[in-house]
Amino acid sequence: MKNLTIKKVALGLFLAGYAASSAYAVDITGETVNEIQGNAPVIFAKDHDIERAITIRITETIDGSTAAGSQNKAKVGDYIHIFYNLKDSDGDIDTTGAIKDTLRVWINKTTDDVSWSNVTSALSSLTYENTGEQGHIYFKITEDMAGAVKVGLQLQEKTSFGNPNVNEWLNLADIWSTQAPQHQETLGDNEQPAPNTGSGDPDPNNPVGPIYSDQSTKIGIFKYKTDGTLDMDINIAAALPARPTGVSDADWAKRTVPQYGDRLGAVVWQITDGNTTGDHSLPNTAGTDRIITGSYSFSWYLYGTSSANTGSVAAPADALTTGVYSVVAAGISDSIALGAVEAAGGNVATIANTKHNSLYNTLTTTKAGIQGFKLQVIAR
Repeated sequence: MKNLTIKKVALGLFLAGYAASSAYAVDITGETVNEIQGNAPVIFAKDHDIERAITIRITETIDGSTAAGSQNKAKVGDYIHIFYNLKDSDGDIDTTGAIKDTLRVWINKTTDDVSWSNVTSALSSLTYENTGEQGHIYFKITEDMAGAVKVGLQLQEKTSFGNPNVNEWLNLADIWSTQAPQHQETLGDNEQPAPNTGSGDPDPNNPVGPIYSDQSTKIGIFKYKTDGTLDMDINIAAALPARPTGVSDADWAKRTVPQYGDRLGAVVWQITDGNTTGDHSLPNTAGTDRIITGSYSFSWYLYGTSSANTGSVAAPADALTTGVYSVVAAGISDSIALGAVEAAGGNVATIANTKHNSLYNTLTTTKAGIQGFKLQVIAR
């Protein structure tokens, strides 16, 4: 009996010890309500390390190393490059083109901040490159963008991974402007570029707008009438219409042939309805073409070889300076007076006691002045 009692006591102590050790082995756990939070990415302009700005460069080549020159117009076929540094203190980066996929491109062919069009054709050539934090997005300027005075961009700060991996939108209306982009948490699907905003860091050597197209940008030379307005019915730099019945050769020549005593004006216009076929020798008076002369500067030249009876002399390379003046805007030299003629004014007035040829002796070896040459204007 004593042995049995001892065994029962031993068994009881064993079971008690087992129960006590099992209680200490229980894991008490707790979990955070929210996931571990990192830091959101922020875009900085690459060239000058400006927060929430982008470096814009417009080039003729795909590599984006050299801007095409501020003395030139941006043109269809050029490339718009967006350079930036995507900074994230957690080390999250964009390896998949997450920012590229958010990009929206807008154009405005007027000087207001209302008449915007979304350009999806630019996205067909969209390319993305990255090296660590450095990002580079570029696309080719399409014909749909021809005539654009402003190009707006919208893109979101975003990495391929991270929590969070998105931050704010950069929203800008003018890639040529040094104004900072607007940055905002959300952006509507069709929300237009923010007025009075820029890229923050445009290359100073970027070619300027409006965007030129050899298909839809046109230029003409028109004679001034005696009342000081241009005769927009005849472009003397294009195929001339047939002489109307009853108009003498002399009277027709006064309208179609550049002559000493004339004042001439250059006009540039943009075809805006997309129809670039057919005859566009004159601006469409129905309003589908937009006059953009004020966006260009002009140089006037003699062209070709002078006629046989004026010496058969090759045209000088230098631009004409005599008689060149501006009507549309200061400094753009859109007009020229041929010979001894007052540059501006209503009626053409001959400069007293001056022979036409004498004004041009320094420009050509022919004694006939500028007679016998063709006249050329170049808009930039």
